[in-house]
Amino acid sequence: MRAKLGVAAAATVALWSTAASAVSMSMNWLEFGTLSSVDACMAAGEDAFEQIGLRLLSRTESAAWAESPRTEELYTVYCIQDRQIIVVVGAGDDLDIIDEMVTRILETMIGSDGPK
Repeated sequence: MRAKLGVAAAATVALWSTAASAVSMSMNWLEFGTLSSVDACMAAGEDAFEQIGLRLLSRTESAAWAESPRTEELYTVYCIQDRQIIVVVGAGDDLDIIDEMVTRILETMIGSDGPK
């Protein structure tokens, strides 16, 4: 009986832990506006990450990934030339924080001589 209770308790803790660590995601986008190229868009995205205090993890020609140094949050900026849009995606534990940070990244990119 004790073994069955132990297994049930372990299963309950595992399920509770999984539910507690669910990932929330947020996404928003803007048109390129005054940004003249993907390179300009990427530079604005990387500047935004730095100004907000995010740490750059990786970069390709049209996307950059950064993380928050204090929590488990991941952010991505995509500069899509064909559509002339910037897409920002965030993921983490707290949707309110993720939403706010996605908005801050876009607003900072606008302030970086980006879309008007």
